[in-house]
Amino acid sequence: MKLTGMKVYMAVKWKWLSRSAGEWLSRALWAKPEISGLGCSRASASLGIVLAVLIVSPSIKAEVVGQLYQQSELVTGQSQAERKQAAQSALEKVLVRVSGRDFVLQENGVQTALKRAERFIEAYRYESTDETVQQEGLAVAASRLIFNFSRAGVEQLLRDQQAPLWPSNRPSVLVWLVKDDLNQGRELVSLQDGSPLAKAAAELSQLRGIPLVMPMLDLEDRLQINPNQIWGLDQAAIIEASARYNADVLLVGRYSQTSSGQWLSAWTLLHKQHQQVFDSEATDEPMLVTQGLNDATDFLASIYSIGSFGGATDSVIVQVEQVNGFRDYVKAINYLDSLEVVRHVNLAALKAQSIQLSVKLEGDITALTDALALDRRLGALGESIEATPAAMNGVKLPATAEPLGSQGNPLRYRWPG
Repeated sequence: MKLTGMKVYMAVKWKWLSRSAGEWLSRALWAKPEISGLGCSRASASLGIVLAVLIVSPSIKAEVVGQLYQQSELVTGQSQAERKQAAQSALEKVLVRVSGRDFVLQENGVQTALKRAERFIEAYRYESTDETVQQEGLAVAASRLIFNFSRAGVEQLLRDQQAPLWPSNRPSVLVWLVKDDLNQGRELVSLQDGSPLAKAAAELSQLRGIPLVMPMLDLEDRLQINPNQIWGLDQAAIIEASARYNADVLLVGRYSQTSSGQWLSAWTLLHKQHQQVFDSEATDEPMLVTQGLNDATDFLASIYSIGSFGGATDSVIVQVEQVNGFRDYVKAINYLDSLEVVRHVNLAALKAQSIQLSVKLEGDITALTDALALDRRLGALGESIEATPAAMNGVKLPATAEPLGSQGNPLRYRWPG
């Protein structure tokens, strides 16, 4: 049975725990051999919530995140001054979501552009709500002002600042969360039940644009995995229980509260060859989860964003095989041209059921291969050979292949038909 679960998005910052918090967590969490066997750093031994991001099935596809360039703000009126202020706040959020980085807001060019945020608006509208905002201690009725910003304008602004761009094709993330309560013991925590934790995750989802898949925590889930297995990071059990959700990566979370009332959290991210550890502490649970999700989002953005717009690289040659006829030929070119990492596509060579395309990139060749691997529309045909020197009997030989992405050693894929 395949389930989609509830999809939201996520968002946060890096912060190490104090020594006292680390000592407490070291005793409470990291005494078990199966946990210390994960190869965590000394800093990771001070964690109370662990988010382990694990690769699941290779057949899983990413999510195409919509409305990256739309943002709403609560307003109490429809004056030009209030709309201008709301537009600036909305554009800030769109820039962080599209770039994947909050540091872009510190750029001088971005600061100047934010003062003229109305120039980036394509359309806006007001919607009635039951929400209120606090003004001078009073709850004032508010409406929601929804902005649609120009994609071309936003991307050009980022291009001018040589800032990164995170394409809309983003990895879906399944989140398992376990709380260790002094009285109740360890229990699975739902993020789709309308609780403050669920609301915090949903708000962050819209801010950062990462698809989250929340476990149903139904009978099937509970028969396949229990809180102790997740707490002990039983990777085999976690992967097996997660298969029904078809997520790209897994996030396994654990958190606890100290005797002083402080909440402690930590996040271990494992993805492909990457392993990263984050931790944080907060006075309440929603803030705790918010911080961890934001750190994880920052890391995924660092992997999948296009990098800098400082200039395109030289052309990369992509060979697409099993192209049966003109229709497949057009579809293959249009598909590659639609990728946000691709600036332009030209035909380089044409053979029977095979084409070689010269692809001009916004980033580097890794950005292209990551984008294709994440989307999984093209099937990779084995490994292309890296151009590295070989050695035999201690004697260095010439490189075994031409540079990766060259005409003699292209990136090779199969068109699905």
